[in-house]
Amino acid sequence: MSQRWLYVVVASLLLVMGCHREAKPSAVTVHVFRDLHSQYAYQLDHRILEFQASNPRLASGAPIVIKTFDEMDYDAALRARFDKELRVDVVILNEVADAAKNPAIAANLDHAVNICAAVKACPANVPAFIPSSSTGAPAEGGAIFLKALAQHK
Repeated sequence: MSQRWLYVVVASLLLVMGCHREAKPSAVTVHVFRDLHSQYAYQLDHRILEFQASNPRLASGAPIVIKTFDEMDYDAALRARFDKELRVDVVILNEVADAAKNPAIAANLDHAVNICAAVKACPANVPAFIPSSSTGAPAEGGAIFLKALAQHK
């Protein structure tokens, strides 16, 4: 009987040691550049909250967290800081004409999506894109975010 008990204990220990929880993937922060005082700001705030409430995840299972920059003037950042000091994963412009204020933004405008439906600004064109400087998981999260904005009805 004691030998049988020993087998049960050893088998149980092996089973417990073999079962380990996988580590939860760390959240991926997607940094978003936008005008916090634009005519679309209120609607965009709601779209961001809806996106976050949907528990978005990357293909790897990592949660996506949206963070917007709040301590900057939109026009000043467009002219001087963007893509120099300011690195972001998603850019949302107020209008297409804003791209002319910075060559780095203008260079990325050709792959922008129009998120006018998400901010209830249609028929205005509200361009949003992932800058070419954004790579890896943040860029993947940004693509998921933009897809959600572009499909909003």
